Amino acid sequence: MRSFELVDTKVAEADFFLKKLSQCGFNLFELSCYLSAFVSSSRSTTFSLQSVMKGHDDFDGWYKQHQEIMKTDKLSKFFNNFRRVSQHIGVSPYGGGEFSDNKILHYFGSSKDLPDVPKEDIITSCNNYFTSVVELIYDAYLIFGASIDAQQYFTSSNFVTLGKTIEDAEEELGLPRGWTDIGDPDAEEYRWEALRNTTTGCEINHIFEQYLNKIIACSDKLPPYVPKNS
Repeated sequence: MRSFELVDTKVAEADFFLKKLSQCGFNLFELSCYLSAFVSSSRSTTFSLQSVMKGHDDFDGWYKQHQEIMKTDKLSKFFNNFRRVSQHIGVSPYGGGEFSDNKILHYFGSSKDLPDVPKEDIITSCNNYFTSVVELIYDAYLIFGASIDAQQYFTSSNFVTLGKTIEDAEEELGLPRGWTDIGDPDAEEYRWEALRNTTTGCEINHIFEQYLNKIIACSDKLPPYVPKNS
């Protein structure tokens, strides 16, 4: 199984910096720092995704489709250029702020290096961009879940597909082969559940729920185990 921890971490980092960004008020130094950190984390999410999934048979074709969408998306193009300009040139695209309807709004300002900037305020633009990043990672979980999500990986159906046994799964988790065997051949699904309970699976479901109103579902919890002879 591929570890998706780095990708989850980058998504969580970007979410953290975006929340901090919305709390800056008129502190322009904080705004600049958190904006730069947010953009860096958001862009690093896609780099981490490519690194983690490198060599997966179906990934390149799937990601190419998403790349074509990102190339034509104005926000994605802007934030890609923002990161490049911010890191390599050091230009800040801040254009000014205002107090409107009891809210503090900041806006991007165009420059020679960033001529096309979003019309929406900075927080709205960042939220919209981050939502598209979250949608990308959510789709990755849907398409490649059995390769990256321990809750989807450690199932009997997946290991049958892989040509492996539950003893192989125990070994992959660093457990002795037969560790969950209680001598009841009808209890195998409970054995799989016990193995899944030692893993974390997707750790950014709260972010999926917040931005997309969706979650990556886990396996249904089994009813309590009852031995045959009880």
